Amino acid sequence: MKRLLLWAGVVAISLAPCAIAQNVTLTSAGNNVYDGVYVSPYYATVNGAANTPIVCDDFADNSYLNSGWNGYVQSFSSLAGSLSNTAWGPVPGVTLKMYEEAAWLTMTLLQQPVGTSGQVNYSYAVWAVMDPGGVISWLQKYGDIATCNAIFGAGNNCLSTNVTGGLLGGGQSNTYTIGEFSNVFLITPEVNGATCKAGGCPEQEFIEVVGVPEGGAAFAYLVLAGFCCFGAMFLRSRRRITTIPTA
Repeated sequence: MKRLLLWAGVVAISLAPCAIAQNVTLTSAGNNVYDGVYVSPYYATVNGAANTPIVCDDFADNSYLNSGWNGYVQSFSSLAGSLSNTAWGPVPGVTLKMYEEAAWLTMTLLQQPVGTSGQVNYSYAVWAVMDPGGVISWLQKYGDIATCNAIFGAGNNCLSTNVTGGLLGGGQSNTYTIGEFSNVFLITPEVNGATCKAGGCPEQEFIEVVGVPEGGAAFAYLVLAGFCCFGAMFLRSRRRITTIPTA
C-alpha cells in the first residue's frame, strides 16, 4: 500500500506545476550567426544534463558561454497562476498570451533545419514577441527588410512594430490552452534568490521543450518527470554570447 501511495505521489508531482532552482551552463551557441547574433537553439548543461537544447526569448540581455548561473525553472502550466517569476513580468491579460505565442513559435523553431531561413525567422520572431522594438531596431541596423517582413508581415520593411501578418500575426491569431504546453518549461535567471527582470538579468531567459513519448511510454515519462521535478530537472538560454551576441 505504501508503494502505491509513493507512485501516486510521484505522478501527482509530475502533473503539478513545477518550479525549482537549477544550475545552468550555456555550452554552445551553435554555428548559425545571422545579422551579428547567434540564433536559437543553443545548448546547455542543466543540472548536470548536457546538450540540452534551449531557445532564448530575451533580446534585452546577454548570455556567456561556460559561465554557470542559477535558473528558476517552471512549467508553462504554472504561468496561468502567476507570472511574477518571469523575466517579462506579470502584465494582466498580456504577458501570458505573449509567453504562449513564444512557446508556439519555439516548438516550430526546433523543427527547422539548421542554417535555414526558417531557423533565422523563427528565432527572431520569438524575440520579437517579447521585445518587438529591440528586434526592429536591430534588423534596421542591418537593413534586413526580408526578416522584418517575415516576422511582422509583408510590407513592414522594418518601419514599425505593427503586426499585419507574418509569423507574429500567426501567433497572435491563435487561441491557446495552457495544456498544450505541458511539455514546455521556462528558465529565468536568479539574482540573490529572486528572478530578474528583462534588461537587468545577468543571463537571458530561455524556453525548453521536453519531448513527451507517446502511448505506453507516456506514463514512464510522467514518473521520470516527477522524479526530475522532485530532485532535479532540465534547462536552456539566449542573447549575446562571448564576443558575438546571441539574440
